[in-house]
Amino acid sequence: MKKVLSYFLLAIIMIACSTEENIDSSTDIANLEIENYKGIFTTADGGSRGTLDVTLSQDNLTATANLTLASGEVISISTDQVSNLGDTKEITFASNELSFTMTTGQEGETLEINTVSFRGSESSILAARNTERAPVTPVTGTYTCTTCAGPVDNSMTQTFNFMFVTADGDSSIATQTTLGMTVYNGIGAQDSCVVNGTDTTCDINSGDGMTTVGYTAGGGDVTWTGTHIFNNEPTGPNDCSGISGTWSWASPLVGTVDGLFVSDDLCTSSLNTIYQEDFQSFDGSGFAPMPAAGQLDSDIIIANGFSGSLDYGGTQTSGDYARGSDVNGGVGTGGVYAFDINTGNIILGVQPGGSDFTPGEFDFRIENTTGGDLSSFLISYDLYVNNDQGRANSLNFSYSTDNVTYISVSSLDFTSPGTSDSAGFVNNSMSASFSAAVASGAFIYIRFEGNDEAGSGSRDEFGIDNILLQAN
Repeated sequence: MKKVLSYFLLAIIMIACSTEENIDSSTDIANLEIENYKGIFTTADGGSRGTLDVTLSQDNLTATANLTLASGEVISISTDQVSNLGDTKEITFASNELSFTMTTGQEGETLEINTVSFRGSESSILAARNTERAPVTPVTGTYTCTTCAGPVDNSMTQTFNFMFVTADGDSSIATQTTLGMTVYNGIGAQDSCVVNGTDTTCDINSGDGMTTVGYTAGGGDVTWTGTHIFNNEPTGPNDCSGISGTWSWASPLVGTVDGLFVSDDLCTSSLNTIYQEDFQSFDGSGFAPMPAAGQLDSDIIIANGFSGSLDYGGTQTSGDYARGSDVNGGVGTGGVYAFDINTGNIILGVQPGGSDFTPGEFDFRIENTTGGDLSSFLISYDLYVNNDQGRANSLNFSYSTDNVTYISVSSLDFTSPGTSDSAGFVNNSMSASFSAAVASGAFIYIRFEGNDEAGSGSRDEFGIDNILLQAN
């Protein structure tokens, strides 16, 4: 009887051990974490920038990389060149578009990858391991100068990217900027976060709390301060992360240089709409400070580059400034029109000519009535082009805070094709963010400037519609 009891107890112990081993194995599988890295990317000349996502396969034998450019273009590559180095792995990606080699790291560690080639251009990547405990938020952006000197001017796009290593609250920041053909990596910190509904607003500053220096360039310290606004809802379609602020460079060679920085995308739910116009009441009868029905308010909108001139508050209600309405374009006389397209959709239109709008511009003077200072702007509009002629013409966007010096936004440059077609007015949806310091009660000026670009003969017709300017 004792033997039977002993065998019975042994069987129970064996079953219990077997069950425990199965649970442990299952738990190990469930806890297996696929390595993921996120980061920021720029070419050395600042011409291209974007965010990077790298994921290793579960067996650590292959990896994929997705580079999302600020333009929206996505470049995806895969590799089986994964080498196990013990605590880390070396991953090599190689394609005609993008090539780099990265060594993996631990949570909170910033990985600097300088062996990067993008479409033949020298480039750089900052990345970090992305986990639930330390989620990484990469943000792309640009900077401009207010006080310009030496190698810093607004003639080229300059990168100012940020990488946060926590979902919200206090966080360290890695930055990536370009100047000329050099990439500078820097540090910053986020704190003083305040929740306002679905948005959270945080202070961001260069340095690490012990110092305010973000990085050193040409022997001079670079410092910056700003605001980070992000959507605090669960991950979904409302995800956004907007950044803006000011920077300063104490250059020992050219003196103090300073300006503004802004992210490519802004959280629009936190923005104030400061101007909106769809031109539905415009009938092409000109401009006046106390506009009659069908006219545009010259205290806000003016045009130049035609016979005569128009200042803010002036009047032009005949000739080139008031060519009236036309359905679907195809006109032969240069000037300002109210083009009726798509059966009742009115746009602010122009027919360029040899002495009309080549060059010329539509200017808008918009007052900051929000009651607070503004530094980050988001402009969107519909650009309609009737490419019915064989000459290429442009309509480009720029902005100013003094109506004297205008800063172009190169991503909004548009040139019509040199070869004509019969498609009629075709819509091009345009949008971009930019930074400018506009105090309460001051004005921001925006300009749509046209000119000849290539070819000969008659010119295409252009139209602007659904202008929306938002800011914070």
